Amino acid sequence: MDAKEIRDKAVSMADKVYGILALIEKGFMENKHEILADAMKQEHEVNQTERALAKEIMALSKNSSDKKGLPALAQMVAMIERMGDEAASLIERIEIKVHERLLFSDEGVDQFNETYKSMQKSVEMLLEFLKTGNSALKNKIIDNGFHVKELVEIYRKAHAERLVQGLCTPLGANMYFNMLDFTGNLAMHSSNIVKLF
Repeated sequence: MDAKEIRDKAVSMADKVYGILALIEKGFMENKHEILADAMKQEHEVNQTERALAKEIMALSKNSSDKKGLPALAQMVAMIERMGDEAASLIERIEIKVHERLLFSDEGVDQFNETYKSMQKSVEMLLEFLKTGNSALKNKIIDNGFHVKELVEIYRKAHAERLVQGLCTPLGANMYFNMLDFTGNLAMHSSNIVKLF
């Protein structure tokens, strides 16, 4: 496998992560274990692809005279896999929420959804950047990553206030904080990937 083939498979990995994020959103809103289980199955496929591509990159680095783009390619593959890990962590927290019948306030749900949709925009733009090479997207992705980080910070504080007011349980608050953090991390990884190129 050459570098272009590895890169194409890495972009397919990112596509799969984007699809997983759509399933997570649906599973969260509908409180459905089956949807979340499907998302987790796909995340395992992302992990398997990363392991296979890492081996291909190592083999290419030993056998190729042109090693120029391999470090960035290796980092890109690893970061896309980390995005899958963040998605898996989100799935696990939402499964706990469903199993424990934890409820978030309407305000909390709206704030999480706003943050999540903003993160999805980062991933969507990342995919477009990887597929088209449109460099104008780089700063948009990075700026959006900062926007998501700001939303995470604002809505963490808002949810802490709801906890203090007794509007949610400590376990519910913990799940909510984790979900916000994993969402922010997904946007951060998107920004870090475009910085490689």
